[in-house]
Amino acid sequence: MAQKLAVVTGGAGFIGSHLCERLVKEGYRVISLDNYFTGSKDNHVAGVEYREGHTKDIAKLVPEDPDIIYHLGEYSRTATAMYEPDVVFDMNVAGTLGVLRYWKDKKCKLVYAGSSTKMADIRHDGIAGRDLSPYTISKAHNTELVKNYGLWYELPYVIVYFFNVYGPRELSGTYGTVIEIFKQNIKTNTAHSVYKPGTQTRSYTHVLDTVDGIFLAGERGSSDEYGICSSDTFRTEEIARMFGGPYQMLAQRKTSRPSTPVDNSKISALGWQQRFSLKEYINQFAYKPVFVKTKPMKKILIFSLAYYPSHVSGAEIAIKEITDRISPEEIEFHMVTLYFDTTLPRYQHLGNVHVHRVGFGGKYLSKIFFVPLASFAALQLNKKHHFDAMWGMMTYMSMPMALARRWGLRIPYLMTLQDGDPYEKVFERSFIKPFVWLIDEGFRNAKLFQAISKFLGEWPEKRGYKGEVVLVPNGASMPSAQEYPQDELDMLKASLNVKEGERLLVTVGRLTHQKAQDVVIRALTLLPENVRYIMVGEGELKGEYEALAKELGVEKRVTFTGQVDRTMTAKYRKISEAFVMPSRSEGQGISFLSTMVSGLPMVATQEGGLADFLFDAKRNPNEITTGWAVDVDSPEQVAAAVKDILDHPENAKEVAANAKKFAVEHYSWDNIAVDMRKKVFDKLYT
Repeated sequence: MAQKLAVVTGGAGFIGSHLCERLVKEGYRVISLDNYFTGSKDNHVAGVEYREGHTKDIAKLVPEDPDIIYHLGEYSRTATAMYEPDVVFDMNVAGTLGVLRYWKDKKCKLVYAGSSTKMADIRHDGIAGRDLSPYTISKAHNTELVKNYGLWYELPYVIVYFFNVYGPRELSGTYGTVIEIFKQNIKTNTAHSVYKPGTQTRSYTHVLDTVDGIFLAGERGSSDEYGICSSDTFRTEEIARMFGGPYQMLAQRKTSRPSTPVDNSKISALGWQQRFSLKEYINQFAYKPVFVKTKPMKKILIFSLAYYPSHVSGAEIAIKEITDRISPEEIEFHMVTLYFDTTLPRYQHLGNVHVHRVGFGGKYLSKIFFVPLASFAALQLNKKHHFDAMWGMMTYMSMPMALARRWGLRIPYLMTLQDGDPYEKVFERSFIKPFVWLIDEGFRNAKLFQAISKFLGEWPEKRGYKGEVVLVPNGASMPSAQEYPQDELDMLKASLNVKEGERLLVTVGRLTHQKAQDVVIRALTLLPENVRYIMVGEGELKGEYEALAKELGVEKRVTFTGQVDRTMTAKYRKISEAFVMPSRSEGQGISFLSTMVSGLPMVATQEGGLADFLFDAKRNPNEITTGWAVDVDSPEQVAAAVKDILDHPENAKEVAANAKKFAVEHYSWDNIAVDMRKKVFDKLYT
């Protein structure tokens, strides 16, 4: 009897690799097709033929005639799909259409891995499980297509549904599953993150139980749908407690869903039985303390010149994103900041930060006296709250902490460097020079430094600091990745009077010498007439830039939007062809990271912190390409890079996809908050 051939898409993935292993043991010849988006060559199984590529090309990559196709090779994460819908639709729509055409041509049996999220009850806000994210809607759509293809072309199929699969080879990190993430947390002594309300009930099924069900459905199932699910259910918070160790409650995700009732009767009728227990699995890895000790809550006093709700830039965003992700039962944060806006109260509780504002209102006079006022306020607040440590945000905040130390507040303190200006400018400003001695004293006596880029990490040693510098970057704004209705984008274009055929370049940031918008204006003279430049932001150089555009004859091609709401900046990126900002210096570059997450190609220099994530194909041949790098003050290189993006849209799309994946994986605020707690705060007061 001839050996049967099984084709497994996603065969190098978590579930797919176990299925391949089972099929080989059952005597099948097995071909795996995987694009290795989340699959790994470490998962390869002896006896399987591995082919690398996209499922939309399956007919070309697997010309053989299979007896059965197991289609598991799709994008499979609900929450992260919100940040990369283009990737989801490419893999789950274009890819699955390729598999369906292949199935129709080969006339074999298809086993399709559906998504159990479509079965979720309608939420209190009226959203059904299938509508939670680009992933869930694509999977629900594909399920209907499989059933219709089977009906239309009289093809044999089964659809199987998985429920929170766990076990060996499971992923952690950005595309990870909760059991493996918690398992890794135990290994690294990291707090578990539980998304509110924490009472969501889920069924968890071992991968080998899941594969038993897939195999039985493939062998014995016929034109029906089969749920493969453990009978045990657990709340997310309960899972965290089963693993042990600390956990933190985070804000509810948009993609959270109610519990899904499961019917195992159909798969059980084929002979399936559950063999593995989640409790027994977790017990192998659970935290087993040698002794139990209650960890007291810590209190940290932050020094920041500005803060929410009305004065927000990268540094303030970082404070809020980090503190919001740390339980107030673990660390209580207080802040001394400037009383810029007299319409706000002197004290305000914002998120996990108790904000205390000092000063006289207005900018100039209050800024002059902020250092002594903040130092005095710290002494008074400490009498009531007894702080364990202080935290200064940006270089100049070393001064009030140094002064408070001179006045008797002898507690350890952290300095975070977020500065965007060049080193020389920060320390040589005329109004700062008389106080550099105090800045240096603040630097030398810090317990710890945190820098958001390698560039900034070199500063402390130059000012006499001898201790440790921990590199923890700022995160990217994930809302930049969300999609918007086309009519909203069309309205924005209409408000800018965008004409048919015009190509838009965009910059988001203050109009300053540092951001180098003047270089982009000069580059317009070297670009086609249909290329326009949109400057989103306000700044002291607006008049100068307007004059420059007029002098160069490109004033009709330059638009100044002025200050816009932060929620609007993502929309400006969505209507543009490229983000172009050839900065003369950057501490890190939050707007660049947000651009990467948005999927928009970018042109920038590799100055300062930009070198940590902007990799150019020619300048960084050993790195993944994430953008186009240019020299400082080079309109010619900017123009050449823009032309390359406009003339080669497929390459630009690929580079932008690389950049998005890199930013999502390396600049998630969830991971950064964990790093701050573990690598920075825990060291600060120990």
